[in-house]
Amino acid sequence: MPEKLTILNQQYPPETASTGQIFCAIAENFARRGWQTTVVTGDPYYPGMTEKPPRRETRNSVAVKRLWNTKFPKSSFAGKLFNLITFEISLFFYCVFHIGKNEKVLVGTAPPLAVVCAKIGKRLRGYQVYLTVQDLYPDVLKASGMSDGTGFTYRFLRRTMGGAMRRCDAVASLSHEMCAHLQAEYGLPQVKLIPNFFPEQIEPLPRGEAKAARGWGDRLVVQYSGNFGVAHEFQTLLGAARLLKDEPVLFQIAGAGSNYFKFKDACEKEGLQNVRFEGYAPASELGRHLSAADLSVVVFSAAFQNVLLPSKYYGILASGRGTLLISSCESDIARDIDREHVGVRFREGESEQIAEALRALLRDGAPLDEMGRRARALYQAKYAREAVIEKYREWLETSRPE
Repeated sequence: MPEKLTILNQQYPPETASTGQIFCAIAENFARRGWQTTVVTGDPYYPGMTEKPPRRETRNSVAVKRLWNTKFPKSSFAGKLFNLITFEISLFFYCVFHIGKNEKVLVGTAPPLAVVCAKIGKRLRGYQVYLTVQDLYPDVLKASGMSDGTGFTYRFLRRTMGGAMRRCDAVASLSHEMCAHLQAEYGLPQVKLIPNFFPEQIEPLPRGEAKAARGWGDRLVVQYSGNFGVAHEFQTLLGAARLLKDEPVLFQIAGAGSNYFKFKDACEKEGLQNVRFEGYAPASELGRHLSAADLSVVVFSAAFQNVLLPSKYYGILASGRGTLLISSCESDIARDIDREHVGVRFREGESEQIAEALRALLRDGAPLDEMGRRARALYQAKYAREAVIEKYREWLETSRPE
């Protein structure tokens, strides 16, 4: 009998959310290895979704089951919250009535209470639960300023999440800081470090080729690609753009999110012509899109150090581009930059220092090529898709059930 794996996550292709893409790669890899793999996900509601996928389908040998949830626009906080709640209700009934005793359940933290649903189902049905912590809730709410950490709702969610995580058969997370936080603050005896990865297979293009195709060949392209939300401050990058407004540096901002629109509004009010705003790049064009950069930006605010890690970093490495990290905290990304020389890093507010560094790269682009070469080598050695998924396989096969 083949091993049975059920993956629980609200996002899954054709949605473009990074966690959905990552779980898709994991699911399809396990299916190719002979596991009977099922993904339980929700009705898509991301911006730009025009395709309505079926409730039940088989995609690349993976059985995909989409549960009902409301589909209010993601731009509405109340609507997004209601989407999460309705999906969690549907997921609760699925966990209690449809997952068999001999299955292994891999659950993410989207939505946060998915692990609570899985824990209740585990108690009633007897299956094994493996949690991978991508974004840690409710701690993210405190980090973002949406909660001061003292209210009843926050304390209730934290206690509920802590109890559910401690009842999992095994827990993994993305970074050293997150693993240490889970052990210190939630009392977890052991947390496995499994980094994220870039789910698409891409081959980096020579620096300059993709940007020349867009008519940017005579400019230094600094790219931010992906979600630009509350965890990603924009004032530092805006300050650098102001200082370089009369120089051949183009800031390409591709994605969406609350700070994306604040950044865009600020640039429009100031008439900054050296910042170009675009939506998310289509998945089919992602390799060429990322290769249009000379240098790619990651913003990581210190408040979020212990509760998430920007997944866009892995795509930057895969595309063979150096990273411009804007962050005032230590992280696995900062350590990679220091040890492997795959980018440059600055603290929040250091707009002038960033502008000077970019001017230096305008004069001599050789460091960009060296950073890109090192970035691709680091990705292949440490963060390649197959290597990271192998860590998941070993984790699920060797962790002792509770």
